[in-house]
Amino acid sequence: MQIIFHIDLNAFYASAEMANDSSLEGKPLVISGNNRRAIVSTASYEARKYGIHSAMPLFQAKQLCKNLIIKPVNFDLYRRLSSQFFELISTYSPLLEIASIDECYVDFSNYIIEHNIHPYKLAKIIQNDVLNTLKLKCSIGIAPNKFMAKMASDMKKPMGITILNKSNYKQLLWPLDVSEMFGIGKKTAPKLKEMGILTIGDVANYDNYNKLRQIIGKNALLLYRKANGIDISKVNTEKNELKSVGNSTTLQYDTNDIETIYETLRILCSKVSFRAKKRNLIGNSISITIKYSRFESVTRQTPLIDYINEYEIILSTAKYLFDKNYSGKPLRLIGVSLNNVINRSSYKKQVSLFDKNIEKNKIKTTEAVINKINSENKYHLTTASALLNKSKNKYRKE
Repeated sequence: MQIIFHIDLNAFYASAEMANDSSLEGKPLVISGNNRRAIVSTASYEARKYGIHSAMPLFQAKQLCKNLIIKPVNFDLYRRLSSQFFELISTYSPLLEIASIDECYVDFSNYIIEHNIHPYKLAKIIQNDVLNTLKLKCSIGIAPNKFMAKMASDMKKPMGITILNKSNYKQLLWPLDVSEMFGIGKKTAPKLKEMGILTIGDVANYDNYNKLRQIIGKNALLLYRKANGIDISKVNTEKNELKSVGNSTTLQYDTNDIETIYETLRILCSKVSFRAKKRNLIGNSISITIKYSRFESVTRQTPLIDYINEYEIILSTAKYLFDKNYSGKPLRLIGVSLNNVINRSSYKKQVSLFDKNIEKNKIKTTEAVINKINSENKYHLTTASALLNKSKNKYRKE
């Protein structure tokens, strides 16, 4: 039986801002533009206590909470943390499918058997790892298929773990409002309710199938089966579009102590190399991020002459970039990333025509063939090295 996890970062944009600036923790925060027509993109759980939610006009949110903190969208931060989140999860299992910037499906069927660990215990370990490493909270749904895992992860937030299986899905899933079913949109739900289909249990009831088909059309059977706990779709690793393997850390104290910084770089580069090798990934570019105590940040990148994942190369390149760009001011955060990653199995190395070692190897191989022919026949062929020497002598200046 499959064991699928759906792992969902909670209030991701708001949580990312808190991870980046600890002074925001525990405060009502929204991600939004700051003008009359702006709407809330994400609200922290503290802001939600005031009735604030995503897609709410910002002026209404301000009326509900007088001390509301408003932060603009910072996609560079979100992409960096998202990438690190997926990289961290992939160290547990490479069978990962990215669903969006803040959620993924992971097939842990083999992992559970190999490590003889209960799924709930594994989920707790992953939750704590994500929280301790990235300062992000996540909810995890555990189920025998992707649909049920997705539904389970939504049931307890933040930091919830829910198991849905054949023995409890009718009890936990069927009473939910039809609008909460993954796959039914905001426009479709009211139409279903007009037809008397009010809950997910009503979708699962075959007596309502013709009504369902009138509204949903050809996807009616798919939703009917999912409501009955049936979903044969597999975790699709081809949707995994990781372009980098990176790791960053916020230092315990702002520091400009070079030995402390170098030691942190060594740890980060070791983690990047380990994660890349575990997933059989190689990259041809290294970047570093330097963030100072006053939230001034610098990101620099340099290409490599070949695709690599070796710790020594990552470290030496990262130190080169750091030494070239560090201002000497106290650091708050530092990060290292291996970019433009591809799977090693798909790597085709371009052989240089001017590689002397390749030339020598080819000559040795050719000479072996010629010598074999000479020993077996009365004809005597000129060897490759003789031809090469003859060519060199021909063009040598006297």
